[in-house]
Amino acid sequence: MTLTLYSQYFNPKSSRRLGRRVSLAAARNFTDGKLEEILKSMNIKYEIRDARYPRIPWEKSKMFIVEANVKKSTLLSLIERKLS
Repeated sequence: MTLTLYSQYFNPKSSRRLGRRVSLAAARNFTDGKLEEILKSMNIKYEIRDARYPRIPWEKSKMFIVEANVKKSTLLSLIERKLS
C-alpha cells in the first residue's frame, strides 16, 4: 500500500487544524533527516519529493511516498513514539 506523508504532519509551528498530525512534544524533535532514519530503521521503502501541503500551499514542504502494509494512522503513531 502506498502512503503519502507530508513533513507538515510533523511541523511544530502548525496547529492540528492546519495539518499537524502528531503531538507537539514529538513535533519539536522532528527533522526530515530523523524521519528518514526512522523509516530506514523500520525497513520501509520510501521516496522523497518537494511538494506543497494542500491546506498550506504557500509553504514549501517535503512529501514522503512510503510503501507500507499498515494504515497511515498506525504508521504515524509509530513515528510519533520514536520522535518522543
